[in-house]
Amino acid sequence: MSEWPERYFSDLYGRQLSAQFTQEQSEKQARVVARALRLRKGMRVLDIPCGLGRLTLPLARRGLAMTGVDLTDSYVRKARRLAQQEKLDVRFLVQDMRRIEFHEQFDAAFNWFTSFGYYSDEENLLCLKRLYEALKPGGRLLIETANVSWLLAHFRADSEQTIGCMRILHSRRYDARRGCISQTRTIFYRGRRTRCSDCIRFYTGTQMRRLLRGAGFADIRLYGHNRLDESPSPHFTRHSRRQMAVAERS
Repeated sequence: MSEWPERYFSDLYGRQLSAQFTQEQSEKQARVVARALRLRKGMRVLDIPCGLGRLTLPLARRGLAMTGVDLTDSYVRKARRLAQQEKLDVRFLVQDMRRIEFHEQFDAAFNWFTSFGYYSDEENLLCLKRLYEALKPGGRLLIETANVSWLLAHFRADSEQTIGCMRILHSRRYDARRGCISQTRTIFYRGRRTRCSDCIRFYTGTQMRRLLRGAGFADIRLYGHNRLDESPSPHFTRHSRRQMAVAERS
């Protein structure tokens, strides 16, 4: 039986992402990543999962040697086409983040917009261990997710939103024992109805620190921010809408 990420990230979700963030917003988010990781021109950086290259390409324009990895083949193919159109030298690969086999290749890596926690605790730890191995000594990793404390304080089992031409109905359930939020989205687009489900394991700041230490990382710092395109605050609290962890391979 296939896992939910293999089914969830379809071309329809790609259309949602394209409608959700303008190019200007993506550029601003790329700047946040660059500042948080202290990136400099020429550094080798891993974007995982990279999706359609929404942040990979802006960072490549800044002179960074970018590699984007994603599980969804159609996203990678489109990201490659976009890079070719701009004549950007970017490497895009189709791989599962649990199975990457880079060894001390990158100065930095990042996982953006709640793209972590897709699997069991053991497999999520494995993802971090793979990323640790991918970094050069002294390399830095950034993990950006929704802050679970904020999510639970503002939890709504059912909600509705419109993104571009899509109307999306959300139905959510929180599993306190597993620390997971399961969600079913019903998408109405061009006269068709599509349903897809996900299940994400969210980690508190304390749990994220413990997980990163378990993978070998040191100098772990937590930041809070309320919007993806704003600079994070060093004062991460339960009231922060989003959580950003930056850690170093010692």
